[in-house]
Amino acid sequence: MGYAFMKVILALLPTLFMFYILIVLFPYTGLGRIVALPIIFILNTIIIILGIYVKHKYNHQRNILAWSTIVLLTIINSVLFYPQESGPSVTKQVWYSVYAINNFDNSTISDLDLPLSDKSDLNGKPERYVVALYKYRQHIPLDGSFQIYREDYDDTSISSIEEIPKKLVGHHKIIWWYLHTFRIS
Repeated sequence: MGYAFMKVILALLPTLFMFYILIVLFPYTGLGRIVALPIIFILNTIIIILGIYVKHKYNHQRNILAWSTIVLLTIINSVLFYPQESGPSVTKQVWYSVYAINNFDNSTISDLDLPLSDKSDLNGKPERYVVALYKYRQHIPLDGSFQIYREDYDDTSISSIEEIPKKLVGHHKIIWWYLHTFRIS
C-alpha cells in the first residue's frame, strides 16, 4: 500500500509543477482558479490511480509507456481545464503566441496600437502587441510618455528598454525572452 501511495504522489508532481507554471504565466483566472485547481487535482489523481490499476497488466517496457501516458494525460488535463476569466483559453493563447512569433517579420509598428481592452475580441492581439513591442523597441519614446499595454496604472511608464520585460505580464514575458534569446534583430 505504501509503495502505491508513493507512486501516486510522485505522479502528481508534474500536476503541481503545471499548476505553478499556469498560475505564473496565465494569471487572469478570477475566482475560477479557486474551483478549477481542486477539480483538476482530483481528476488527475483519479487518472493516476486508474493508470496504476491498469498498468499492472503490462510488462516493464510497456510500464514505461504507461507512466509516460499517465503523466502526459495529467499535464494535458491541467492545461485544458485551467480557467481564464476573460479572453481565450490557455491553449489558444499559446497558439496565438506561436503564431505571433512566427510572423515576426510581418509585424508592423501599427501593432503597437492594437486594441487590447475589448476582452471579447482579442484574437491574438496582445501577443502581436508584445512581438511589435520587441521588434520596435528602439522606436519607443523613453521619456516616460509610453505606457506598456497603454494602461496608466502600476507604474507602466517606460523610461528604458530594459524595463519592458519586467513590466510585461504572464506569458508575454516568455514571448519577450524567446525573441530576445533567439532573434538577431
